[in-house]
Amino acid sequence: MRQTSDVLKEKRHVLYDVFIDKVLSLLDAEIEMLKECLRHYTDDAGMGMEIRPQGCKRKSALRWNGTDSDLIELVAALMAAGSVDCAEGKKLTIVDVIRVFEDAFNIKINALYTKRGKVFDRCTDSTPFIDSLRKSYIRMLDERLA
Repeated sequence: MRQTSDVLKEKRHVLYDVFIDKVLSLLDAEIEMLKECLRHYTDDAGMGMEIRPQGCKRKSALRWNGTDSDLIELVAALMAAGSVDCAEGKKLTIVDVIRVFEDAFNIKINALYTKRGKVFDRCTDSTPFIDSLRKSYIRMLDERLA
């Protein structure tokens, strides 16, 4: 077996050995990173690491009970307040943020641009959902303080 290995080694190109060494180094680094991730997540109470194939979305435990217009209104308000920003520093659009919320709540808003236009073009009551959130929050505070 040793003789076969030596014969193969003589026939291999030097760059092949360099490539194999680099790949093994990368694999070692990946293993160390995974160990750190697992150690970090198991230290946190209730946190676990879920490994899924790439492109496979995790089903969210959250459920959106409002309307599509309510979600669009909420996202627009969060963006107008500057509460939501892009980590990469690129210009963020309302559609980008809506897509994140769709993933979070495992929903799909059909005809997004039409619905967004209707939400932005309201004449009489421009923020019914945000107004109801404010009332609900104040009622909850009053109940807790009573």
